[in-house]
Amino acid sequence: MNKKKILTIAVPVALGLAIQLSLTWMNGPKAKPAAPDSSTATTAAPENAAHEKASLEEQLKRTPGHAPILLRLSELERAEGHSKEALDYLKRASTADPTSEDALLEYSKALYESGDTAGAEMQSKLLIEKHPDSVDGLYNLGAIFANEGRVDLARQYWERAVSVKPDSESGRKAKDGLQQIGVTAAAHK
Repeated sequence: MNKKKILTIAVPVALGLAIQLSLTWMNGPKAKPAAPDSSTATTAAPENAAHEKASLEEQLKRTPGHAPILLRLSELERAEGHSKEALDYLKRASTADPTSEDALLEYSKALYESGDTAGAEMQSKLLIEKHPDSVDGLYNLGAIFANEGRVDLARQYWERAVSVKPDSESGRKAKDGLQQIGVTAAAHK
């Protein structure tokens, strides 16, 4: 397929998927990590966020590098619109526990949201290397590739996502992406 045909296919796909990708990545962690101290609530009203952050920071002093605490702090920072601080916590979480699926997934999403597509791709590949059956990681990496116009790679990762967990939210979105790629490709033949 020549470059012009690929672009003709990739642009509509990328536009359609950009909205889905943004919604998927903006939904936050797939599960809220619980802090080890049971006195800390897992969700906080705006007036309690400062208290929860202070409590989590104290816990972090006792257990530095505790990924669930770092993930929760990141979530609180995102809720307040502090994306740089959230990204810093996610980087620390993924460094502290490089095998944590949640930390790697959330860090890759935050990198993408910050405009660091190369970093998001690298972290997503690391996630899939450590967790080959991460349907969310497979879907997100496929979406990154689709948004870059790399349709063949998008198809590869979405097919894997569908084969791993077809009835999950990410599996269904991967199916939709595959159909959109197929429809777009067929329409331009």
